[in-house]
Amino acid sequence: MTGIYLRVYLFDRTASFDQSWLYVHNTACATNPGSRWLNPMQSLNTLTLHYLQAFVLSAELGSVSAAARALGKRQSQVSSWVQELEAELAIELFSRSGNSLQLSAAGATLLPLAQHTLAQSGRLQAAASALQQHQILVLKVGVALHIPQPILTEAIVSFIQQQPQVQIHLCTKNESLLMEGLLNREFDMVLLHESVELHNSRYDYCRVGHYDEVMVARAGHPLAAQHKVSPADLAPFRELICATDHQQQLEESGYSGHFSLIDDFSTLRTVLLNTDSIALLPRILIQNDLQQGMLVPLPLSFELSPIRRRLELRWPLGGQHHQLVGCWLALVQQTLSNLHSDTPLGRSSSSTGI
Repeated sequence: MTGIYLRVYLFDRTASFDQSWLYVHNTACATNPGSRWLNPMQSLNTLTLHYLQAFVLSAELGSVSAAARALGKRQSQVSSWVQELEAELAIELFSRSGNSLQLSAAGATLLPLAQHTLAQSGRLQAAASALQQHQILVLKVGVALHIPQPILTEAIVSFIQQQPQVQIHLCTKNESLLMEGLLNREFDMVLLHESVELHNSRYDYCRVGHYDEVMVARAGHPLAAQHKVSPADLAPFRELICATDHQQQLEESGYSGHFSLIDDFSTLRTVLLNTDSIALLPRILIQNDLQQGMLVPLPLSFELSPIRRRLELRWPLGGQHHQLVGCWLALVQQTLSNLHSDTPLGRSSSSTGI
């Protein structure tokens, strides 16, 4: 049994007399005479990205007018695109009541698929653009505050050796400014603490490893000899916080009611070594002090495993096709995996291997 669909096009519009035949034992039998929508999926060849953009933005922003502003189009044009998409799919994507616009059940089902399609389109365009461009001579990398930059030393040295003609600019900012800069393509890549999101289609990313933090005090601290240290034990002592983002720290309660914000690590270390203070610091920054016994780790009763801060690299869609971006990504992956060889690398969202 063989099914054949026939659709006649007049001036790029689908005729209203679509017809199909079902062949059974070599005999043609007409089915669904006069039906305009024999198979909604066959109409997808007439869809454009404008239709999907109108649908996705209207759903995400809550109104056609907001979508029109985002696209820089007239509201009537965007509304027309949404209606044409509904006509092409033969599905009502929105439930309309006055000025209210709500996703229908079918629209809610199709929205993530449309979002994914747009993301893939953006990735394709970005990859094609990257392949057409000449080699960039400056690599701009953003690093989130509180991430210890010494973990990148090996990657920086290797990059300079491999790309002696290229400048590398490292800039530290808070995560919101880094993400704004990434989406505006002000950075080629940013290094952040790992997001709780399982996946994000606005950028490419790779979870690349972690660094450890440890609660420490000077060797002569009253808590240094204790086998277990509870939150109540920490509370009387001043906590030193290496902070350059004052507002972010104000939103965190910390371990003690007494704390000092110090944005220079060298100054913080000197204060820590000369007072009965405590501090939660990246192990890589104080490794020598720990080995020499100048600082001692406090065995926290409420942290039974190492305090690990996982890291995530993000870059604009398709950016890994730039030779230098791909080189930096590979070096950071290698460097961070070398820090903790027992920890597997995270997955990458990009379908293109490095």
